[in-house]
Amino acid sequence: MMCACEEEFARRFLPHQLKEGTELETRRRLPVTLGFQLNICNSCRGLPEEAHPKAQIYGASSKIRRYYWREITFETTKRFADWAAKAGYKDYKMAMRERREEREKIEKLVIEEIKDLHDRTPKYAFQEEAQSEVLLKNKVEIVNLAGVYTRTGDGKSGILLGDRLCSAEEYAGEHYSQKDYQVLTTESIPFHVLFGAFLWLLIQDPADPLVRVVGFGDRTAFDEKRTGQMIWTQLPEDFGTPGYAIRREEAIRKHFGSFPQSREELLCLFDYWIEPSHDLRQYLWAHRSSDIERTRRVIQVLSVDEICRVLKFLVGDYWKRYTGWPDLLVYKGNEYFFAEVKSSSDKLREDQKKWIYANTSELHLPFKLVKIHSQSARKTGAG
Repeated sequence: MMCACEEEFARRFLPHQLKEGTELETRRRLPVTLGFQLNICNSCRGLPEEAHPKAQIYGASSKIRRYYWREITFETTKRFADWAAKAGYKDYKMAMRERREEREKIEKLVIEEIKDLHDRTPKYAFQEEAQSEVLLKNKVEIVNLAGVYTRTGDGKSGILLGDRLCSAEEYAGEHYSQKDYQVLTTESIPFHVLFGAFLWLLIQDPADPLVRVVGFGDRTAFDEKRTGQMIWTQLPEDFGTPGYAIRREEAIRKHFGSFPQSREELLCLFDYWIEPSHDLRQYLWAHRSSDIERTRRVIQVLSVDEICRVLKFLVGDYWKRYTGWPDLLVYKGNEYFFAEVKSSSDKLREDQKKWIYANTSELHLPFKLVKIHSQSARKTGAG
């Protein structure tokens, strides 16, 4: 059933969801049997609203955007559809494709109004654990570096590295390079390449009764800014959910039981499975040749057990665990660690905090936080 307060919006914009709903943990389609009922949601019942903030991503990291994402979407959609009708569009979805700038303008106005409303009568409480608490509880080593922050005449800002400006990640990478370490930029993508290459046979198993054909846009064509054809491939209906891992527990166990025991054999398997994993990796945006090469280097550094831990972690709840991975892999000989790099004023995102907790409890990968402080505030750095 659904709350009657959303009936108007649902009938106008979400008619396809009126007869069936989706269970979040399993992606199962469930019939809506009772329809719209009065006083179902917390707001209608006069109760505090439960927050379900979105993960922090580029362009949508503010708490207003993350906590009020549903309100922003609903109000923006209604206002844009009204604007499209007045502008002569019969289908607001066509207008969304052709007049994206107008929708963005409306969305910005909606966000400003919600900000103002939140300041006066907040709907959600922004309760997030402080970065210092996360680092302390997980015993994260902090490396303090010093850098000169500056801005050029054309408005570009960064940290001085010799006679040029660089990012915080580049600055930290150069610091470790001078100490004879090799540095690889990681973030999330190499782990998606690992996932696609090593688990495609499991994920796209034709014996899985929930596997069905899905279509999506050609990622390579998108990168090259050209029109591409649809890619049609097979994916289970509950892909990326905790329910998938529970449902396929025995198949997952057997799949990992067949893994090679040496790094050399694992590399051979990776190269062998790159081509047949193409469609799944495209779906995961893990398709670029440069990302494949970076992933090979990750395999050359981590042990087989560590790679298996990463893969098991991801398959357990993929869509909630695919972001938040550290910026750099720093290694020399048999020594290595992952590093998250933050400039003087930056803070850990929520998905990065969750990754740190998961690393402590499940992944057990060596990890450090590298903070680059302003030279005027801190004149010496440790390494």
